[in-house]
Amino acid sequence: MFISLIDGTYTDGLMLAKVNSINEQKNEVNVTLLDVDDLGSVIPVKDLELRLPPFDDSISDMLKSSSHVIIFTEGFSDENNSTIISAINLTDDELNREKENMIKFPGDKSKKLI
Repeated sequence: MFISLIDGTYTDGLMLAKVNSINEQKNEVNVTLLDVDDLGSVIPVKDLELRLPPFDDSISDMLKSSSHVIIFTEGFSDENNSTIISAINLTDDELNREKENMIKFPGDKSKKLI
């Protein structure tokens, strides 16, 4: 798995996601948690409603201009209503490189971006 497995251990709260929508009135973002399999296919895992930090518009602004992101949540949880504490834009080139790495090194987690 792409983000959810690091050295064979599941790591909550560190997610590869596709941004679906942002609700600024509710201070929430809807994302699809994604994974990349050993064949390089991007697989949707589940949809999540995550909270945005109440006094930090920088994350919301970044999510508006991103299609794929790496998200870190408070308490390292990948459940609904978790609060995003940080996000990193993932370009299409970076996503494609990760997919290529999964094909070249399917069992070697050390060749991954994260």
